[in-house]
Amino acid sequence: MTPRDPTADWQACFRELAPKLLLYARQWAACGADAEDVVQMAFVRWWQRNPGGDREHVPLLYSAVRSIALDVRKSAERRLRRETNSDVALPGEDAPHFDPPLEDRENALMLERALRDLQPEQREVVTLRIWAGLTFAEIAATTGETTNTVASRYRYALNNLHRVLAPHREDLGAAPAAALA
Repeated sequence: MTPRDPTADWQACFRELAPKLLLYARQWAACGADAEDVVQMAFVRWWQRNPGGDREHVPLLYSAVRSIALDVRKSAERRLRRETNSDVALPGEDAPHFDPPLEDRENALMLERALRDLQPEQREVVTLRIWAGLTFAEIAATTGETTNTVASRYRYALNNLHRVLAPHREDLGAAPAAALA
């Protein structure tokens, strides 16, 4: 019997969770590269504190992404202020959060604009619920809010998205409409 590779479980966990964490990190990161760095730093931090890889602690991983992303954003803002004051300004990257096929790009941009117009707290809950697949209890643990507050924010966000996207429902097709139903 060959010994089991201890890193295999972590690699599988990373492959499963990283895309969801990356989307979550993009809410705060200035660019895709920063979001990728944030996810990697959060995973390392999670692994150091949770070497067994217990899935019960996944909300802590989302909390780590949130905390690190906010720290990275603050650091980038400070750096940008310093560079602006020294006449060395760098253009920011405004890449879309989604990477859809070419034919779906317009729909994705419409949905992204609608998400961006939500209050940050509502957008965070929608991202964690729909794209990360977390329960309201896990989202509450991640954000430090009550389950009822999280559920209310989710309900308000969906109502706002339905209102904004209703005129475009036929253009969006079944997939986004089903995700927001």
